[in-house]
Amino acid sequence: MAKKSKQGMMNIKPLVFKGSKDLIQAISSTIEGIQATKVIQTYVMENNNLKLAVGKDGKGIFAGTVKWIGNRTDGMRGTVFCVQKSAKDGEIRLIIPTEDTAQDIGLDAGKSTIKINSKESLKCSVCGKGIKIFDEVLACPLCNSKAHSDHLLEWINMRHSCPICKKGLGLDNNNAPIPTD
Repeated sequence: MAKKSKQGMMNIKPLVFKGSKDLIQAISSTIEGIQATKVIQTYVMENNNLKLAVGKDGKGIFAGTVKWIGNRTDGMRGTVFCVQKSAKDGEIRLIIPTEDTAQDIGLDAGKSTIKINSKESLKCSVCGKGIKIFDEVLACPLCNSKAHSDHLLEWINMRHSCPICKKGLGLDNNNAPIPTD
């Protein structure tokens, strides 16, 4: 179970990095009225009771209603949130917190809101720009350098190597980087 801080905010960062099952159990036992249906490794929210807000440096970046919570599909442990900005707007974003993109993750049970304080501590090894909490990331299996997934895939397709360690890379059937040397 997550620990409650002095302000009533529960630190759920370890649960988010562990996976969706433990996170949903903690949220459901803390906030009344949260209902989710498990579909494979994804929990579809049955109501619009759970909100998510992403901020950086004390300013809001994105907020909306959680539509589903699932496990990461890139082979790493952790959670992905599908969040809809508003019913009118319809904008949907995937939020993929990692140690490099999330400074703090808390659950405000009183407001039924997951709050993520984001950070950009990692630069894409291809383009050099910061990797944000909304970005899908891939890593070199040899040196673990990280990049925006579309940038690394394009790099591997063109150069058949890692942009950092320069060792040979190819892609498996799931577009995951694999060593070729």
